[in-house]
Amino acid sequence: MNTHTTYITPSTPSTPSTPSTQTSPKAMRLIGAIAALFSALAAPAQAQDSYPSRPIRIVVPYAAGGATDFVARKVGEGLAKSMGQAIVVDNKSGAAGAIGAAEVARAKADGYTLLMTITDSQVNNTALFKSLSYDPLKDFIPITQLVRSPTLLSTHPGSGIKNMADLKAKAASGSLSFSYASWGIGGLGHLQGETLSRSLNAGMVHVAQRGEAPVISDLLAGTVVLGYSSVGSAMQHVPNGKLIPLAVMGRQRSTSLPQVPTMRELGMADPIYDTSVWIGLLAPAKTPAPVIDRLAREVRAIVGAPDMSQLLNGRGFEVMNSTPEQFAEDFKPEFEVVTRKIRELGVQPQ
Repeated sequence: MNTHTTYITPSTPSTPSTPSTQTSPKAMRLIGAIAALFSALAAPAQAQDSYPSRPIRIVVPYAAGGATDFVARKVGEGLAKSMGQAIVVDNKSGAAGAIGAAEVARAKADGYTLLMTITDSQVNNTALFKSLSYDPLKDFIPITQLVRSPTLLSTHPGSGIKNMADLKAKAASGSLSFSYASWGIGGLGHLQGETLSRSLNAGMVHVAQRGEAPVISDLLAGTVVLGYSSVGSAMQHVPNGKLIPLAVMGRQRSTSLPQVPTMRELGMADPIYDTSVWIGLLAPAKTPAPVIDRLAREVRAIVGAPDMSQLLNGRGFEVMNSTPEQFAEDFKPEFEVVTRKIRELGVQPQ
């Protein structure tokens, strides 16, 4: 397990000086008595409204420097300011996100330990691992899906493939030995690639990589014919023609590459093509509803701010900013689609 911890502290605004005044001892005693009375009356309300009273820890179950880590740190900066407490971003990577997710599942349900993760740890891992030390459906409560990162299917100029029609024609003729790279066994790229291979009877060979950067390197070097990566990782190579985008996954086109059609638009309607990697914030099950609501309001305000939305869009993300109810509603059907596909394809972890 690799760990990396970062503390984000709230900025302390300067307090303007005020003229000094003198108060008589009798007046001071009267003020003290009134303050004590109000303090006693307000104690129950303060107990309910005291969250947060200490630093909040956000566990990222992946290594520092990745997309999830980037979003967690940016949100952490905003939370530190708006909630007036330090935010600890704690990277606990390993086992495809399972180590960090399990730690949060076991944490006290008080709002001080949260999970910032992607689809894989909460959906894919359930079907991939025979034994998982947490139950994504029972051990967590959703707060918000912050962004989605659409998967892009692309190729390199040397393949002679310019669009999906070319890909289908080459597969039908048997004139090309297909290989495709994705960011790992059982990830959405792998599931989408294997589904495409079977639908085209192409017999494509999967090259599993440890992350998106090696996928892009494979494509640029021409060592694989096709590659599945996020739009954000690939889009810088599209304008100069080093990569040719063929299709985007998800229910709608990417705002970063609006010229690229979805698989559904191209006549491929398998539900797995409608899925995208999302980054979401969750808490341990049984975390009090007022705490979940407070966190959801704060995070959604941060992500929905124009400057933050612009920053995220510039990285190839698409802002979702869902409510806890929307997150829960979307999660269950996606969970069923992805886990069923893993079992249907017979995917096994390495």
